[in-house]
Amino acid sequence: MNEKMCINLIESTIPFIEQLPIIKNAGFDGIFTDWERDIDLHPIINKARELGLYVQSLHAPFYGMDDIFHDEEGTLADKMISDLMGSIDSCAEFGIDLVIFHAIIGMDNHSPNELGLERLRKVIDRAAEKNVRIAFENTEGEEYLKAILDRYGDREHIGFCFDSGHAMCYNSGSDILGKFGKYLFSTHLNDNLGQTEEEITFCDDLHMLPFDGIADWEEIARQLKENNFKGPFTFELICKNRPNRTVNDRYIKMPFEEYIKEAYARADKFRKLYLNK
Repeated sequence: MNEKMCINLIESTIPFIEQLPIIKNAGFDGIFTDWERDIDLHPIINKARELGLYVQSLHAPFYGMDDIFHDEEGTLADKMISDLMGSIDSCAEFGIDLVIFHAIIGMDNHSPNELGLERLRKVIDRAAEKNVRIAFENTEGEEYLKAILDRYGDREHIGFCFDSGHAMCYNSGSDILGKFGKYLFSTHLNDNLGQTEEEITFCDDLHMLPFDGIADWEEIARQLKENNFKGPFTFELICKNRPNRTVNDRYIKMPFEEYIKEAYARADKFRKLYLNK
């Protein structure tokens, strides 16, 4: 059992590289960060490793995942595929064995198709060549995750990243772990208040600290253990508000060091829940 705990680098007034010693001092074992074509990750990754933090994964861009399925002309799809390839290549360069992909973007997208699945094939093949695993997140449009895992989930390097917050606000409380837990590679653990409006929007994807929202952490721990999840426990948090939301005000007011310490305390509380199951 890998009991280590990881956290994302968090968008705040504190530069990412300055967050690393704070994260280390709080007790976290590792980090993950976003990949973008024009950002040089060498200083961040080198510093993390110098501090003894390991880099659990890179998070690929997701701005155009819908284009892969629905851009018939292919120009926009090609740009998205190029960025996905770039994130895989960077994982290989840095010796990181896992990249996180969104399955789709867009609340109105519910129709995965052969065009998109075949376009993803070359990305999936590239990851195999580079010895990089891909974990697809549960996001909007659960149908896309199902289609991708139905097609490619039998490949050893293709799996699932469970986002506890997305399950509540994007997947309407669907039993995501029950459906896809057998493919589980990774977690993005966070809390929220569920879907609060008639229509699903990203504004409910609050990425609150665990135990501050309505997530059933006892049940999440039970299901992760039932699916033989080995860790590490990876948390994806946000200390700012979504548009027209104020529930994260308390985080904004906290000094960053205090926020990260509290994040570690909540993460450790969850880890103990899991270990006691």
